[in-house]
Formats: sequence, structure tokens, C-alpha cells
Amino acid sequence: MKKRGLIEMFTAAFLWGSTPIMSILSHLPSGVFVFLRVIFAFPFLLYFAIKKTGFKELLKLKPFWPVFLSGVMLSLNWIFLFWAVNFISISTVIVMYYTGPIFTIILSVIFLREKLTKNLIIAVFLAFLGVLFSVKGEIEINKYVLIAIFSGVFYGLLGFFSKIATKYHKAIDVTAWQVFISIFLTFPFLFINDFNLTTEAVIVSAITGIVHTAIALFLWYDSLNYIKVTTASIIAFSDLFFAILLAWIVLGQVPNVYQIIGGILVFFAGVFMSVGEIKKPVLRKFVLEEGKEG
Repeated sequence: MKKRGLIEMFTAAFLWGSTPIMSILSHLPSGVFVFLRVIFAFPFLLYFAIKKTGFKELLKLKPFWPVFLSGVMLSLNWIFLFWAVNFISISTVIVMYYTGPIFTIILSVIFLREKLTKNLIIAVFLAFLGVLFSVKGEIEINKYVLIAIFSGVFYGLLGFFSKIATKYHKAIDVTAWQVFISIFLTFPFLFINDFNLTTEAVIVSAITGIVHTAIALFLWYDSLNYIKVTTASIIAFSDLFFAILLAWIVLGQVPNVYQIIGGILVFFAGVFMSVGEIKKPVLRKFVLEEGKEG
């Protein structure tokens, strides 16, 4: 059964790692792509949440403010992520993005008075070192590099507010609400942006919402029935390498040595962070780190 958990977790990591590619293939503005992603994902996440915790539990929202703010950060972190990958290499963007959990750690230590362990200190150091290497690997430092950095910052804020929210609510319920809130926050982009909604774009967005979001999250949760949270969290960080590899294969974005080193450093930062959180569920992807999405 452990084998099943490992397969599910690696599959989820692969799906999350391929999400930036899906965004590019959609040829849609990031805000529109996020809107379509959450529209298609929400019915499945709602069903999953109701089945797992019940409808009454889903409607227990006191306090609601951390749930709402985590929903805002979910929208912003995805918008900035998919905005950046259209202009600079996925290798650079994804390294910036996965520094997000480090911001979660810093905020948790400052505002939630969580203990700063040796492992977490090492994780913070490795993550920022990874960013320095990755930025050095970018040919031109421009505003889009800053956009990539902001995606990581909002990812960190997502984790921070999700951590507060999951003290009062079930993680899957928080996820469902985050996606629901994101629908309303990204809806205006349908009128703000100029875009061509093709059949291909709808199909790509639907696959991303259903497969890369809802099904990937289900695989994450189900894998926890067979493997430890810490193991799953470490494996989940491999989506960073899947993203870089797929960008190379599909888009021909060959990572340079600095970007490779940056990715490795951020990956090991995730390993140290996960080990440091061994007694806590490490939320992942849009929650879960949350508990941490992509």
C-alpha cells in the first residue's frame, strides 16, 4: 500500500509541475486562466469536501477572515505565477515561487510565535541562496522577475493565512472555500483583459481545473493514507523539477547551471522545512501548507 501512496504523490507532483505549461498553452491572460481553472475545479472540490467532512461542517466558517484572506492570496499567487511564466523562463519563475513556504515560516515565527528550529533556519538560508543563483541565471533582470518574486510572496501569505484557517476548519473545507472565493475575485478579469476564448483554451483550462487541481489534490490526500505527511511533503517538492524538465521538453527552455543549482537549493530547503514540520501536516498546493496550489 505504501507503493500506492508513493505513486499517487509522484503523480500529483507531476501534475502540479506541469501546470505552468498548461497556462502557456492556453494562450490566455493569467487572470482569465485562473478564473477558468477554479470554475472547473470547484464542483469537484465541493463534492470532495462534502463527502469528507459533511455539508454542515463546510458551512461552519467562524472565524471567516483567515479563510477569506487565504482565498485572496490563492488568487494572487496563481495570477502572478502564470503572468510571469509568459515572459521569463519557467526555471526562474518556479524557483521564486517555491520560496513561498519560507515566507510562511517567517510570518509564523513573527506573528504566531512558532518555534524557529535549526532545520527551518537552514531551509530559509537555502531558499534565499537558491533565489540568488536562479536570478543570476536569468539573462535580463526586469519587472517580470519581480512578478515571479511576488508570486512567491503571495504563496507564502497563502500558507500563512491557511495555517490560521486550518486551526479552526478542516483543510479540505478551507480549500473548497479558497477556490470559491477565487471565482469571484478573478471574474472581473473577463472584462479587464482582451483575449480570444478558443475551444483549445477552454479544453486546456478544463483539464487544468479538473485534473491538475481537483484530481491532484485528491491524490495528495489519498496518498496520506499510505505514507507519512513528511514523506509526501518532500516528494511534493519534486514538482519543481518536473516543471523545469517539462519546460525543457515542451518549450525548449534549457535551464542553465545557475537555474539548476537554484532549483536544487530550493528543493533541499523544502526537505529541511518538511522534516522540521514532521509533527504537523504540511499544507500543500493551495492549501496545504496550508496548507499549501498551483
